[in-house]
Amino acid sequence: MLAYDKKWLIWCLVGLAGMCLAMKLTGGTAFLLIFPLLLVAFGKNRSELLLYCLVMSFAITMTNANIAPKNAVFAVSVRVVHFLIVGVMGLQLVAQRNSRLLTPMLALLVYLAYMAITASQGWQPLISYLKLLLFTVTFFGFYSVSNAAATRQGVDGRKVRSVMLSFAAFFILGSIALLPFPGISMMNAAQIIASGGIVPEGSLYMGMTLHSQALGPIVAIFATVLLADLLFSVHRWDKVYLLLLLCAPVLIYKSASRTAMGTYLAGMCFATFLFMTARGVGVRWKNRALSTLTLIGTLAGIVLLATPQMRESVKEFVLKRSLEEQSVEVTWDEFTSSRQGLVDSSMNNFRASPIIGNGFQVGRHMADMKIDSWKQLLSAPIEKGVWVTAVLEEGGVIGMILFCLFLLIAFWGLLARQAFLGASALFVFVVNNFGEFTFFSMSYAGGVMWAMVFVGIILDANRKRLQFDHQQWTGWERVG
Repeated sequence: MLAYDKKWLIWCLVGLAGMCLAMKLTGGTAFLLIFPLLLVAFGKNRSELLLYCLVMSFAITMTNANIAPKNAVFAVSVRVVHFLIVGVMGLQLVAQRNSRLLTPMLALLVYLAYMAITASQGWQPLISYLKLLLFTVTFFGFYSVSNAAATRQGVDGRKVRSVMLSFAAFFILGSIALLPFPGISMMNAAQIIASGGIVPEGSLYMGMTLHSQALGPIVAIFATVLLADLLFSVHRWDKVYLLLLLCAPVLIYKSASRTAMGTYLAGMCFATFLFMTARGVGVRWKNRALSTLTLIGTLAGIVLLATPQMRESVKEFVLKRSLEEQSVEVTWDEFTSSRQGLVDSSMNNFRASPIIGNGFQVGRHMADMKIDSWKQLLSAPIEKGVWVTAVLEEGGVIGMILFCLFLLIAFWGLLARQAFLGASALFVFVVNNFGEFTFFSMSYAGGVMWAMVFVGIILDANRKRLQFDHQQWTGWERVG
């Protein structure tokens, strides 16, 4: 029997494709169609459908505008979806027991509460409070839906897995399908300049996402969750999983994101390491899986180093230089130059307020900004460097201590309770934020990555429930 519900997977994919088509025809207004789905999910207590709607709101937000255009109706609808889910599921959460796998994530609330206190002394308190509200609402949306899916009786884990696979296929296979259509899948100069970047010699591949720098991290976290789920839950080499995993490094290479490639490799190694050291996994499957992974890794290394052309391609990707430019000496400063300016700016701002920081998700340029409309508040993007300096800039030393405590509690709690998929996804998320700070950017790639963290925990809960039921059944057989 398949580890996922094939019919439900097809339904989820058809729903995503239909939503994109409807939004294309209406300029984004058709996203309102998600509300009837939400009503069905609430009315019938369908946790897997509710999860599908919630993840869809973040996935469509990150979808290529050529595929799914967005307008003001869409922007408002997404916020309404999140507030509606928190309002309904928050009330139910009070009467439900909390999943032990999810409670470590609540340690983040201490950091958020601290940032709410210090935001009044920051550069732009109103923007900080608005961003804190939006992040907290979406975080509790994920938490409440995940808790329902992890604790309610009758939730079909195969359908939850189908939801995860549908979004993985949407971004990975969808991006592969767009390779022959550069007019849709490649960023143009106007898009790069609008995002604050520098136009390279050629355009960058963004596939099904809004930006090439978003495609890589999203693919990396999907690939890590897929591998971890394959190793810990599925226990066989499923064709759908293998296809998605095979396409992942190709897309990351096409995105030209070194951060994403490093994140991908780190995630693959971390999930494999957890699998090697985990207890309770069948010895036969563990030996077979590790042998296969070792063989694949060895063959991949041989292929990459076998010919001069492949070696030069790898070198060009790592150094981001053409063959003619590689003769120039490469220093560490030059290697990290793409983020060094943001890192230096964050550290200068940190020194100005080293104890309490300068405010949540704001920049110095916002200090004297005149706010004329709510649209200006809702579209106040901020770009930071690596998460270490960004957290120091925003929360000071106290904020850094609280944020690191959250990471320690979350990783310790997830690993101690064998939530390996959730831990792997969170690990990838943190590693990726060494290249770009998107941890609190729910309207960017951070929203999809947070979704995968919570989906991973739900699948962990389902795996542990099946293991418990199996132990209970075998114990009853022995007694009988």
